[in-house]
Amino acid sequence: MAITKPWTVPAEPREAEPALSVDLSKPIPSWNTPEYPAEWPRSDEMSTVPRHVAILNYLLNALSFLLARRGRPFGINQDIGLHFFDADGQQQRCDPDMIIMPFPNTGRGSLRRWDMPCPPDCVIEVASPSTVDNDLGIKKGWYAGMGIREYWVLDPVDSDDPSHLESGLLLPDGPMMGWQLERGRYEPLGIVWDETARSWSAYSPVLDCGLLLVQELHQHETDGGYRILDPETGEPLASAKEKDDLLEVQQSQLRAQQARLDERNAEIAGMAAALARVRFGDATADELRLMMQQSSVSLPHAELVQAWMDNRSAEAFLESARQHFGLSVSHD
Repeated sequence: MAITKPWTVPAEPREAEPALSVDLSKPIPSWNTPEYPAEWPRSDEMSTVPRHVAILNYLLNALSFLLARRGRPFGINQDIGLHFFDADGQQQRCDPDMIIMPFPNTGRGSLRRWDMPCPPDCVIEVASPSTVDNDLGIKKGWYAGMGIREYWVLDPVDSDDPSHLESGLLLPDGPMMGWQLERGRYEPLGIVWDETARSWSAYSPVLDCGLLLVQELHQHETDGGYRILDPETGEPLASAKEKDDLLEVQQSQLRAQQARLDERNAEIAGMAAALARVRFGDATADELRLMMQQSSVSLPHAELVQAWMDNRSAEAFLESARQHFGLSVSHD
């Protein structure tokens, strides 16, 4: 599906950030104890809604692909317990929908901020009616306090009304909002609405990729139309369903091509056997047909068959065919 997008790959490469003086290759532990349980039941009714889950699954796959390609340590977790101390020194826990870290971790259980060598890179929340106030309020303050470099809140816009995509349903400034940490405070990132393309776009400086929400995809895809833009090509990274659809099309094209090739080969084989029958008789034609059936070598082109026909005897004709098909003896 062709998509018109306002965001393009930057003309100049960005300067590499200075290396942190910590070992980011060392995995951090994942906890599953009574104090730090790996699972904590959530009251969020959106956690089981297909679009909410599909958005997170798409982001997990797309971001994992990008980060793995860069060859640096990373970890991505969905819906985990994150333990930390707030500004008052009280231990707290929250459950980010998605947390992206510049270091690996050992499992899918709860994480503790004090185990981490540095703050996570980014947190992404998919809002719901029951969580949006916390997403824009207390959680935003918590993530800034933990030093998380970037924070995004996405609106699943669970509606087929096109006007809702333009304004969003849950967020005050459209269906996506993002902030970057600057001097301990979150500053808003630019979000652009393109009326012509009917799409929202933004750029994540921390993840170094674009984020796109397209109405055309929103109307047809379970994941609601959110796409990560590949920073190398500027093209949206395909969802699992889009990859399956493309694979099905390619397989169909391959089957059609193979059918045409089989038809052409059958025609060539028939013509070669017919010529052999006229020139040297039925036995020679049958021998040639058997060679063509048993050999994995491609069938001869018309000029080569004509050259074989210049042989004066059936045996010389068959010997030329045996050499082409890689056979050493004739078949009785």
